[in-house]
Amino acid sequence: MTSAEIAALWSQYLNETAGLCFHKHMLEHLEDMEIREIFEFAILLGTQHLEKIKEFLVSEGFPVPIGFTNDDMIPNSPRLFSDVLCLHYLNIMSIHGCHGYSGAVTTCSRQDVRDYYTSCNVSAVELCNRSKNILLEKGQYFRPPTVFPPEKPDFVKNDNFLAGWFGEKRPLSCIEITDIYFNMKKSILTKTLTVAFSQVATSKKVRDFLLKAMNTKDSHVQMFLDLMNSENLPVVPLLDAEITNSTTSPFSEKLMMFQVGFLFSTAMVYYGTGWASSPRRDLTPKYMLAISGDLKIGNDWLDMMIDNGWLEQPPLAEDRKKLAMMKK
Repeated sequence: MTSAEIAALWSQYLNETAGLCFHKHMLEHLEDMEIREIFEFAILLGTQHLEKIKEFLVSEGFPVPIGFTNDDMIPNSPRLFSDVLCLHYLNIMSIHGCHGYSGAVTTCSRQDVRDYYTSCNVSAVELCNRSKNILLEKGQYFRPPTVFPPEKPDFVKNDNFLAGWFGEKRPLSCIEITDIYFNMKKSILTKTLTVAFSQVATSKKVRDFLLKAMNTKDSHVQMFLDLMNSENLPVVPLLDAEITNSTTSPFSEKLMMFQVGFLFSTAMVYYGTGWASSPRRDLTPKYMLAISGDLKIGNDWLDMMIDNGWLEQPPLAEDRKKLAMMKK
């Protein structure tokens, strides 16, 4: 296997084991039967994926990662999330799956690994569609704003299209709106999870980090909410009210920290995509501010994960200098 294939499988194993812990806790408390069924489907998929990943890694002589286990779940814990929040979580995470599996197909070389990730992508799309359909049926899916059709196709005629600081600003394009809206949804979910985790964290250091991460993400949410309001466009509702009042953690702090780190690292990727797709100049500093804020939290996260022995190391390339020195 190539490094790309090992990277995809190794990363997926950690994400799948973490996801199973969250899904199992949520399933314990879900009351809505439709939502329960889709979580049962997600758990089945995750379990099947883990078995296949183990087969690939063992056949190549690679150790199976530790990831997360039932030891990272605290049994009989009170519910922490409402049914609606669980459904939003599953929908956003399925979107991450769609993007991640598609990327794996494009970077992997071996036919059997590409076939595996093609099947993973098909199931992630199904999970995304099913969760979105239930959100729509229950009136809980927040649609992006509508844009009315122009009279005819047109081309940009001058650099006023880029203006954002001085002169008359043009309205946001459909592309810019889509990126902002999607990033807002992800940021709102991330903020909500950090609020919930800070509520149940037992370690002061972890709690302080989570509160700092929450404030950072809240500032990003407010920045883009203000932008949408200034453009007279509808905004995405917050989800904080969907957290229960439980102060008993259902998860290990290692697991909660891993989830927060994943969401902050992927946010930088999506902010970068939004920045690259936004010609209006006043959007650039907003995306730069969001990325720099997430990067600072990411650096603090790395330090905490290493200090606590929670950061599992991926397979490394051979240290050629070290091998050469062994000859002396």
